[in-house]
Amino acid sequence: MNIYIINPLLTMRTYRKTYSQADCFVQELKKQFESFDIYCYIMNDVTKYFDKIEKDSIIIIFNDESFAVNKNITELLCLAKEKNVTIFPVAMDKQTRNPLEIIADKQSYDVWEQLRCRDLSDDYIPLVACCFARKIIAIIMPTFYSESGLIFISHRRLDGEDITAKLCDTLSVQFKECKIFRDVTSVAVGEEAQKKIDKAMVESDVFIFVHTPMSAESEWIQKELRFAIIRNIPILWVRIDNADINKLKIVPSEKPHLNYSSDDFNNDKLSKIADEIINKAFELLRTKVNVVFDYNNVLRKLFNEDIKQLDNNKMIFNVDVKRKGYRYPQRNINQYIQLFGRTPILSDEESFNNYLSNLNNEYDSSVILTNKIVKSKENNNIIIESYEDFIFHWDKYLKKPIVNKNKEIIISGAFPDGEEIYKQTLTDALVIFAKSILKSGYILTFGSHPTFQELFFEISHLIYPDNYKNHLKMYISKWFEDKYIHSKEYYKANSEFNEIKKENTLNESLTKMRKEMIQRKEVSALVCLGGKIKKNKSEEGIREEISLAVEYGIPTFVVGSVGGGSSIVASEYKISNCQVLNDAPMKLNNEFGQSLDYVMLSRKLLDYLNEKQ
Repeated sequence: MNIYIINPLLTMRTYRKTYSQADCFVQELKKQFESFDIYCYIMNDVTKYFDKIEKDSIIIIFNDESFAVNKNITELLCLAKEKNVTIFPVAMDKQTRNPLEIIADKQSYDVWEQLRCRDLSDDYIPLVACCFARKIIAIIMPTFYSESGLIFISHRRLDGEDITAKLCDTLSVQFKECKIFRDVTSVAVGEEAQKKIDKAMVESDVFIFVHTPMSAESEWIQKELRFAIIRNIPILWVRIDNADINKLKIVPSEKPHLNYSSDDFNNDKLSKIADEIINKAFELLRTKVNVVFDYNNVLRKLFNEDIKQLDNNKMIFNVDVKRKGYRYPQRNINQYIQLFGRTPILSDEESFNNYLSNLNNEYDSSVILTNKIVKSKENNNIIIESYEDFIFHWDKYLKKPIVNKNKEIIISGAFPDGEEIYKQTLTDALVIFAKSILKSGYILTFGSHPTFQELFFEISHLIYPDNYKNHLKMYISKWFEDKYIHSKEYYKANSEFNEIKKENTLNESLTKMRKEMIQRKEVSALVCLGGKIKKNKSEEGIREEISLAVEYGIPTFVVGSVGGGSSIVASEYKISNCQVLNDAPMKLNNEFGQSLDYVMLSRKLLDYLNEKQ
């Protein structure tokens, strides 16, 4: 499959500000495509490509209705439409949202809207170009993404069974390619219900959380939400009858994605509701594809010249590593791996086996890597393994272990403004950083946040089931004591719980808490993500925390791509001098400011800290 980008110079006015932004956009596209060995052609003279355009080609064109497009481009687009070629129009701003008349039926990729949804400035155009590139790569590489997976419906039977039944029936009719799991109908009489539910959670591609007023009382729903968030499964939050958000112990985002009344499910709105829900669900799923690209980059970095890509579309690799720790010569460890962003199914395993049988050579093991499992398992002579565990075990084998006893890394995070779908990027980043920090032996330290503390508790339980509380430190100001008084023992059971004496005002109390949390010799680094943007910058907590860390000489890293306050701060320090934050290379600080690859960032952070020891 070939990708053709029509040079923006041919369709946009060069004096427009957006022309230079489009050029920046194109350079990021090229960079992303090349990183996956996908070659893209920049078309300067489109007539040279008339006989090269095939059905499986992809054409990218930049909109600008005010510019007189030449006849050759019109002819190229006519030819492309005749061959059913995939065409992606790109709108760099609000004024260029409408494509050329000949492709008016195509929906433009709206760069301005993508930035708005993420609460980002124009400085982050390369980031939305990266998202666009990965959307196209996911089309080319079918193991990364699919819209025909398993949808798990999480609901409370007591007050949600009736509307969930109606929703599931409608979804099953309107979206036959998807499988819908609802415990009442999907578990047969005589089957072990919880075993079947757990299996469905593991295999699901999307969670739909039907939040009814009695949902907060269900421990099972809390368990399902934790499970999905920690394993990077997208959660669509559908609130019914203004159910109280404050009663939920854990939430997938700051606010629900969709809101309805229970009466909406009793009339002709149901079909439209089903459409809205499924479209939002798979929009969420598309945003989650980034983590697979991230892991792909980590694997290449981990193995360097010892990993070779054998099939670009199927994402099959060969790992050939010299064995360690034996006196006499041995053959290398030879392993084949295949990368998945969606849930692998039986036919995927069979296809991988067939591919390997045609190679006719000896190897130690074959592994399918996916985020969609909890524990390693073996099917059809293929090991199904999570990316995290695969990288963790290979890391231990290839590198000398670093002991970080009693050393801490602080995570500072808060939801930014913007569209709810994109706020889950912050949650994803928090989960990834938390897992990396804890697995590396550091203590994870954080200030109280109702949503994030529950995630950190759960992650620590997962990694250290026998002594989870020893790996977390939680700080909170006694200013809020009346709100957490009933949860104090719970906090103490799950972390080293630190209450800080309150001062005369809220701001003074928060400053004292932040200072006591950050300015200590045990703290190795501060990682900042998100945060609300305020007119008065001095009111932004993230800025005060950075100032306190810098004052005490603690290396500070600011993640810009999650939006909000950290995106503004990252841009400011890029313009001025990142060396104020830390003594890490400028390249690493720029990556923290722009990259979506949080697994890679967390590993680079830990490498930097380990080198300082």
